[in-house]
Formats: sequence, C-alpha cells, structure tokens
Amino acid sequence: MSSRSLRIIVNCLISCMIVIVMVCSAFAGEENNITGMLVANGKKCNYIAEQAEGKVYIVYADGERILLAEGFGVITGLAVSPNESLYVFSQSKKRLFRIDQRGKVQMVKKMDEAVRAILVDRDGVVRFVTDAGESFTVQ
Repeated sequence: MSSRSLRIIVNCLISCMIVIVMVCSAFAGEENNITGMLVANGKKCNYIAEQAEGKVYIVYADGERILLAEGFGVITGLAVSPNESLYVFSQSKKRLFRIDQRGKVQMVKKMDEAVRAILVDRDGVVRFVTDAGESFTVQ
C-alpha cells in the first residue's frame, strides 16, 4: 500500500471519528454542546439568535445588526410571526418567549421538555414540536 493511499485512509478515519463525535453530542442533549446561530426571515429584516450566548439580533439588508433582546440562556428555537413578533425557545429556561419589534419580551409558555421546531402560520398560530415528538399549539 502506498503512502498516499494510507494517508487517504487515515484522513477518512479521522473525518468519520469527528462526525461520530458531533452526532453523539447532538443527540446527548447537553446544553453546552449547542453552539451556532438560528435564523428567521422577516418581511423587512432577518433575525439571528446566537444560541449559546442567548442573544437575538435584527439584521437589515444593508448589514446593520442591532441587539433586540438577550438573557435567554441557550436558544434552540426561533420563528417569526406575520406581525413580525419573534418567538424564541430557551432550552435553559424551558420557556417560549415572544419579542415585539421594540424588544419587549413576554413569556408565552413554560415547557417541561425542550422544543426542537417552531412554526408560526400565516394566522399567527404558534406550533412547536418537543424532543419527545409531541406537538403543541399556542394561540
């Protein structure tokens, strides 16, 4: 076996190990493994949640980025409603929050389980799915 072939095999094994560790971390459900950003598209702007930092920003088309709200702990869900209210699920606090355009935060629902998906339909009805696969609706 040539050294080039051996190098390719070793690189493939290392890549597989990295993927396995990432998948195991994702399914472990540990808060400290959650990093990155969530994005929700509004009518005139985008909303970005820094997951680990617990901060939510408004980002305009010209690149301007403004802090909308913070203090959520680990964020695992983000969705925008037709009236441009933003829904944020905090895994740390196990609560669903609504943020208006001025940054006013209101707790909507306390949850015993983590939310993995949030959807706000065109009528403003909030639907979400928990880790256990249960779905709920908030009016």
